[in-house]
Amino acid sequence: MAEETAGDDARRPESLTPGELLRREREKRSITQLHIAEELHLDVRMVDAIEGNRFGELGVPVYARGHLRQYAALLGLSPQFIIERYEAVVGQQEVPAPIPASVAVGTSMGMERRSLAGPLWMGVALIALTLGWWIWSTVAVPGDPMQEALNEEFAAEAEASSTELPAPLAPEGAPTPAVEAERREAAPTTSAPAQSTTGAATSAADALRVRLEFSDASWTEIYDATGKRLMFGLGESGRTRTVTGTPPLRVTLGNASAVTVQVNDRPVVVPRQAGRDSTRFLIAAGGVVQMTSGEVPVE
Repeated sequence: MAEETAGDDARRPESLTPGELLRREREKRSITQLHIAEELHLDVRMVDAIEGNRFGELGVPVYARGHLRQYAALLGLSPQFIIERYEAVVGQQEVPAPIPASVAVGTSMGMERRSLAGPLWMGVALIALTLGWWIWSTVAVPGDPMQEALNEEFAAEAEASSTELPAPLAPEGAPTPAVEAERREAAPTTSAPAQSTTGAATSAADALRVRLEFSDASWTEIYDATGKRLMFGLGESGRTRTVTGTPPLRVTLGNASAVTVQVNDRPVVVPRQAGRDSTRFLIAAGGVVQMTSGEVPVE
């Protein structure tokens, strides 16, 4: 396997198959097929079929092209170059399907209908405005004695109806508004909001803030104590990510030597196994870093 990988690295990318290109880049980034399958929402056997150039297991060619484009974009490769290598392997280029004549005719007719609908509705609106103006000018002509008399009568009725009515009598034995106000002022205030605020402040104080700075690409996974996924993806070179969660935090790094970690603005040493650049570790409360069970740190 080592000799085969060395041989692939020596060959030019133009001579490699799409599966070889994707597999080589995945292994270079220390990412497993399981991680790729979870990210692309595929079965592991389909990821293995892609890397093995068994494109018939992926379904019709349009599905194979879609999976190849998504896989290439996930690893930062050129999807167009991967598709070109795929076409060189299968000997078939993608040809865009022609638009049926019935669809083209229906589209042009729809555009014509929409173009005629605008002037039609403008004409209807103009007629409605003209009719409304004529009715208003005919019914409510300024200076009409009958209309003015009706307006005066309506104003007198409105003024009479706006007279303040007496407040309803309270039932016998019911407290008056003044007594009710005194009771509300004398009632002790509840401490529930203060307790909830204190609980929120305690939770915020226990949370850990982790800052990761990537000098090279590295697959990264971070989960907190509640199982919440804080980060699951490829950290890019020259970028930083900051996450906050409830300890302990479970951290997985595919390229640990390319990642600088700070916990609550305090630099920490990333533990690693001897001879391996990928690592898994825990960040406990207070920012204490420790290897997960089964991992042996570098001496």
